[in-house]
Amino acid sequence: MENIKQSQKKLEEEKPIGARFEEDQPYVMPGIRRFQFFTNVDDRALTINLNRAAMFGIAAMLAIDVGKAVVNKNPQTIYCYECRACYGTQDKCPVGIAFQAELVVAARVADYNRFLRNGGLKCIRCGNCQSFCVQYLNLPQIFGTMQIQTMEAMRRGKIPKSMVKNAFEKGLINQAFIDEVSEFLTERS
Repeated sequence: MENIKQSQKKLEEEKPIGARFEEDQPYVMPGIRRFQFFTNVDDRALTINLNRAAMFGIAAMLAIDVGKAVVNKNPQTIYCYECRACYGTQDKCPVGIAFQAELVVAARVADYNRFLRNGGLKCIRCGNCQSFCVQYLNLPQIFGTMQIQTMEAMRRGKIPKSMVKNAFEKGLINQAFIDEVSEFLTERS
């Protein structure tokens, strides 16, 4: 009896404090213990590394997303979580832009095609959509900055003529930009 107690005491001393061991856990059902083997500390070395890799990947993508918005001089767009509340403006937008959130996303990543397709150059920056934004973003400023960037990109030839022509034909160009866009479309390549 004395021998058994000494061997149990020796086993308990060898086990690290707080570590779980399968043999210590009671059976819930035949063959199933209260916790499964993958929760053992000994089996978690690989899991910790995988978690670190996943977190690094998430952090890297977040940094890229934030970095794009800062580089594109539209850092407010980071705060848009695309709730689409600004879509409530559809009846109140004087130029009939239906999807303002698409313009914000386009401004975040400098996607000129998306900006033109959704009427970004048609916006007159009246501010009607701003009252719907739950993040209180300055939408006219965001759209204005992206309009300037789109026009600069068009001047430098970064936007294909076909894309600008499509927006022009659909009436997605504001009066302030119409002269420069028509000159761009009529000049020979």
